[in-house]
Amino acid sequence: MKKQIPNMLSVFRLFMVPVFFYTYFEYTEGPNQYIAVGVYVLAWLTDALDGYLARRNNWITDVGKILDPIADKLMQFTAALCFTIDNNIFLIMLIPLIIKEAVMLFGTVAILKRKKVVVQAHWYGKLATGLLFVCAGTRLIIRDNPTLDIILCLTMLAVMIFSLAMYYFKDFKGKYELKVFKR
Repeated sequence: MKKQIPNMLSVFRLFMVPVFFYTYFEYTEGPNQYIAVGVYVLAWLTDALDGYLARRNNWITDVGKILDPIADKLMQFTAALCFTIDNNIFLIMLIPLIIKEAVMLFGTVAILKRKKVVVQAHWYGKLATGLLFVCAGTRLIIRDNPTLDIILCLTMLAVMIFSLAMYYFKDFKGKYELKVFKR
């Protein structure tokens, strides 16, 4: 049963996604605007805790390898969607985020089907997730600054491109020899 604690934390994080969306738009002014920040930070803390527990206690499961990134990506996508609704400059980041995650999903599924291996997150994926969290958290705290929005948007875009390139060259093409185009 203890081995499932990280998976239960990931499921809890999945339930936090609609809560975050609701609080982002419902509480936009005064001290209540930080409710969405609290939900977002709590989601991030549960992500850190489930990863720590899984690695420390060797509670890593194939379900967790899939469930944890889905919860992360749904929260990232929801935050990006909220930001885009507020300021359409974030389309510069939202559209590549969707493309990146689609590419990651197709690559991961292809490796699972061909090699029977679930691709785990690496330092560059964790770094990207952490930087995206910091940028999103900054945007949640400081909502009405167009210059900061541009800086955060471009930073998030650069982080996503870096992460995707690393997964492509080190895992998809490198370690697992996944070929996009057959000759």
